Amino acid sequence: MSRNNTIGIVGEITAPPELIVDAADWARKVYEVELTRMRPSGTEDTYILQYDGRAAGSKEMLERITEGAEIFCGGEIRSENVHDPKPEENRVKVFIFAEMIAVNDPPVEDQNEVTICGNICKPPSGRETKRRTRKGRRVTVTRLVVAVNTPTGAYYVPCVCWNEQAEKADDLKVGDYVEIYGRFQSRNFKKRIQGRKLPYLSTSYEVSVVRLEAESKEERTGEK
Repeated sequence: MSRNNTIGIVGEITAPPELIVDAADWARKVYEVELTRMRPSGTEDTYILQYDGRAAGSKEMLERITEGAEIFCGGEIRSENVHDPKPEENRVKVFIFAEMIAVNDPPVEDQNEVTICGNICKPPSGRETKRRTRKGRRVTVTRLVVAVNTPTGAYYVPCVCWNEQAEKADDLKVGDYVEIYGRFQSRNFKKRIQGRKLPYLSTSYEVSVVRLEAESKEERTGEK
């Protein structure tokens, strides 16, 4: 891979952009917004998207990025720690940072493509689900967190693998190197908090792995 961390995605802006970093120069203002897209299965994904004026290319193009606009953006997946999170929030915020963003006019082909490479930074978590494949086998799922080093910083990207990819991922160890191609998605879950009677509805963000290539730490360093 020429880059460790890339995403290209088409979606719809579904809330007014919020200014999170102000600056005198329009090109350096940073915005955060909700981006949604529909999977072929009909499931809707909702993402956190950040971008600055430079990503839009001009002040005129920046002003076109409004609620209801369909956009295409290219950039990377980032993570950051959340200080004093709300009950429904996660301690780590995972989001798209756009290096290029444009209103999808005229429309471009639908896209949701992610490539990342880095090292496994915590033991994989694998399990069988209640679902079954068409051949009657239990669907297996393995979750990973990949540490990705980029020129802008180190980011920790959650990934989820299914069936054959899950079995491959389940054998990985902390420090192993992986190259992953997949799609970015969101997942809603109920988060129970001690002392609270009702659970909170929370959202996590992860790369759904289509292809996984791995190399052990020993193979990569030449150690035995």
